[in-house]
Amino acid sequence: VGAGARACTLLVRIGAEARGTASGYVVTFDDITELQAAQRKAAWADVARRIAHEIKNPLTPIQLSAERLKRRFLREITSDPETFSQCADTIVRHVGDIGRMVDEFSAFARMPQPIIRPEDLSRIVREALVLQRTAHPEIRYETDLPDHGPVVACDRRLLGQALTNLLQNATDAIAMVPKDGDAAQDPAGPAGTVRIVLRIEGAAAQLSVADDGIGLPEEDRQRLTEPYVTHKPKGTGLGLAIVKKIMEDHGGSIRLEDRPDARGAVSILILPVKDDHGA
Repeated sequence: VGAGARACTLLVRIGAEARGTASGYVVTFDDITELQAAQRKAAWADVARRIAHEIKNPLTPIQLSAERLKRRFLREITSDPETFSQCADTIVRHVGDIGRMVDEFSAFARMPQPIIRPEDLSRIVREALVLQRTAHPEIRYETDLPDHGPVVACDRRLLGQALTNLLQNATDAIAMVPKDGDAAQDPAGPAGTVRIVLRIEGAAAQLSVADDGIGLPEEDRQRLTEPYVTHKPKGTGLGLAIVKKIMEDHGGSIRLEDRPDARGAVSILILPVKDDHGA
């Protein structure tokens, strides 16, 4: 109930109760939302494993054949060499897209067990940002991070992967904004802004990634962390599912919200903080 409400699945049981001359009914409600989500995740992991196995094998020979056709016959085709070259390039490009999709299937189906060590969360964030700034110079990245810490018990590689997925989601959301949708935007300025903030709230670290992209969809927003649920035209629906799995394996969680002050969305990672005594 309210702005932060979430959809729940309830199992309702009704039983008759009789005591002496009085009779009535006992109604019980069990929240099985998480149970259903776990069952769906297990089923989709099995599907992803099978898809990855069946599709991965033919991809390499398809790509190599297309590249060889272009090298071998391009100079011999005189009628329309440009179309031949474009078709070969299209095959190679789409094989690459399928390969990346299969890699996501494999990552979701075979998520490794985390190797937990004390790690500096600010350092993990800065390392992830180095790659993003290099890959997306058109995006302005703003940070509000402490110089050091907080220290969290985590798998450095997996947590970095979760953060990279969120940063990529933010970049994709910015790219989905219609070009004429913001007349005030400076053509010479950045395509959009991603802001990363790290705060301590009680015994937990909250890492938020806010963007000024297209925002969360109105429909199915509660299911965006489930496998194969996406609102991106070319999305696989596995990025946020992988993030959720990583966070659950670390005793944390992920929360998705609308930006309160402007267009866009905020993704929040919540992790327990390791205290000074190693507890």
